[in-house]
Amino acid sequence: MKKIIQMLLIACLVVLGTQVAFANSDKVTVQEGADLTAVHRLAIGSPLYMQVDPKSPNKDMLTQIVYESSRVARCYVISYDTIAQNIKADQNIDLKALDRRTAAKDFKQYVGNYADAYVILTVANDSRTTFFFDVYKAGTNELLYTYQIQANRNEGDTVATYTNMAEQFYKHFERSAVEQQKDNSKKK
Repeated sequence: MKKIIQMLLIACLVVLGTQVAFANSDKVTVQEGADLTAVHRLAIGSPLYMQVDPKSPNKDMLTQIVYESSRVARCYVISYDTIAQNIKADQNIDLKALDRRTAAKDFKQYVGNYADAYVILTVANDSRTTFFFDVYKAGTNELLYTYQIQANRNEGDTVATYTNMAEQFYKHFERSAVEQQKDNSKKK
């Protein structure tokens, strides 16, 4: 009887360990010809997000979470609020007062004055929350990099979950840039 309990305990530990190991599924894509090593200043764009659960973070909180998660990044990250203030001061355009489409168009047009690239987060919050981070070259709006991460079924739409997923984006983005830099130095 004691052996059976020990075997069941080991089986439970293996199953739980497997769940932890595959907690978040993610996918990285670096576009062909994209130069991630040239990105020194990364601006955060307004996320494409609709709050489904009233307990989950709202759009402004999500924008702040994405910015605050950049503390794990080595590159310089500029908040959406800073870009909006700079555009308002320089171009006399208030992004926060405009509708979503017009604000996005003006953001893309002027963000090149302040950053090398910008990231737009798209959130799909079905049964499992999925974040899609798309990094574009400022000025040309050319897609450079995509990162997709999906939360576990048991992770709720909370600040902690969103922070973890955003931090994973920054870590993977920098890892991809370092790998690209290593590959470039090998070619020389």
